[in-house]
Amino acid sequence: MNNTIVCFLFTLLVFIPSPHGVAHAGETMKVAAVFAKSGEAATPNTLVFYGLRFAVEEINKKGGLLGKPVELIEIDNQSTALGSKAAAEKAVQEGVAAVIGGSRSSYALAMAPVLQAAHIPMISPTATIPELTLAGNYIFRACFIDDFQGKIMALFALREQGADTAVVLTNTGNKYSMTLARVFIEQYQKAGGRVLMEGEYLENVTDIPTMIEQVRKLHPKVVFIPGYGKDTGAIMKQAKEMGMRFNWLGGDGWGEELLYQYAGDAAEGSHTCSNWNKNNPDQITRWFVETYEKSYGRIISFSVPLAYDACMLLADAVNRANSTNPFKIREALAATKGFKGVTGDITFDENRNPIGKAAVILKYEKGALVYVKTFQP
Repeated sequence: MNNTIVCFLFTLLVFIPSPHGVAHAGETMKVAAVFAKSGEAATPNTLVFYGLRFAVEEINKKGGLLGKPVELIEIDNQSTALGSKAAAEKAVQEGVAAVIGGSRSSYALAMAPVLQAAHIPMISPTATIPELTLAGNYIFRACFIDDFQGKIMALFALREQGADTAVVLTNTGNKYSMTLARVFIEQYQKAGGRVLMEGEYLENVTDIPTMIEQVRKLHPKVVFIPGYGKDTGAIMKQAKEMGMRFNWLGGDGWGEELLYQYAGDAAEGSHTCSNWNKNNPDQITRWFVETYEKSYGRIISFSVPLAYDACMLLADAVNRANSTNPFKIREALAATKGFKGVTGDITFDENRNPIGKAAVILKYEKGALVYVKTFQP
């Protein structure tokens, strides 16, 4: 083929405009999303992927980042800590500029050392375990931590509900559940409450009736389950089938309206802790709900706006750094102050946790979630 023709074809390919309105040389900014596409966490993590896809669409509509479209590389962590570690290693091999993930504390903890060693920034939207960001200065989060939500749930039980006796049911195979249980118990007892029993179960719990019968005999005024939606729902449903109703209380792991998929109406009257209230009248929340739901359907979990915020935090840092270099992105992320997110303003402290993020208490009522109260740190 004639050399002139070859050069012309190459030039044409290089400078074809992208569908996002950015002329580029086939180059993208790669961002990995490490969440579950298979296994236990696949159902709730589908919503996280939706939140990230929506964020990337919004970014690319406006021309991408520094003239490059964002390419979201979705990697399945198979709903395990080992799979999360392998997914983080794959993200490093892909040459990504940053990683968003994981959803659960145990997954994020497995990812953090890999990405810290590779000097690639990681932002978890929803992992609340306090130790996560202590893995290193490349590790960030967009949500509040268990030290905060454990305290407010303990105070809510005592001061708002007058529940001075409690039973705590903990998934002893899960770091999130164990950490949140520990914080709740410490704060509850410190404030004057009595813990009558610390029940234990494992994921995909089967011996529920025995545990529920033990709880029934103690007549606690509140039963705190710091677990995830599937097992929490199974416990609630079994209790109802046995003719028992308890004052259930939980943390953000319940997944908001997702719990109804597992518990059905057994969840009615329960209270949960959330990072966000979708009925908040502020302008950014109303825009987000209306715009997102046109394409992706009704928002049933706060993980959606937190995933969006994590991606937009990254975009903000890239623009301020004027670079896609991971080191410079990390520096800009650490310096984040007053970022206007859907879930609230974000300023990072010295451990790369958001300062002052509020927690919202919601009640399960008539198949929906009703706002009860907001707690500020």
